[in-house]
Amino acid sequence: MRHARSIAKMLLGVGIAALVPQAAAARDITIGDIVGRWCGEQTNYTFSRTDMVVTPRGNVKLTHAPHWMIDKVEANGNQIRVFWKPARPGNSTAFELGGARRTLIQQPQTAGDKGPRRVFHRC
Repeated sequence: MRHARSIAKMLLGVGIAALVPQAAAARDITIGDIVGRWCGEQTNYTFSRTDMVVTPRGNVKLTHAPHWMIDKVEANGNQIRVFWKPARPGNSTAFELGGARRTLIQQPQTAGDKGPRRVFHRC
């Protein structure tokens, strides 16, 4: 009987431990999850809670301003949409956070700068 209770407690503990990482991973990402430096092939992004700075790599020429002020953010699961100032339709960028929150994927845009899909990694 004592052996059966020990096994039951162990299984309960394993079950609870398995649920904790899933619960943590299930929360929506926030601006805090992307704050910091992200390195890409052609540009690097540096996010704070209020803005983003784009730094070109090598001989890359920017087709837009290097400094963007954040108006607001909306999150859904592992995706976040950043709305830029001035607030106007199409002035936003969608990102997906993956790879244990070490990869930031900028989704291709059909409005705004109409940029392609870009992949960034924590610098």
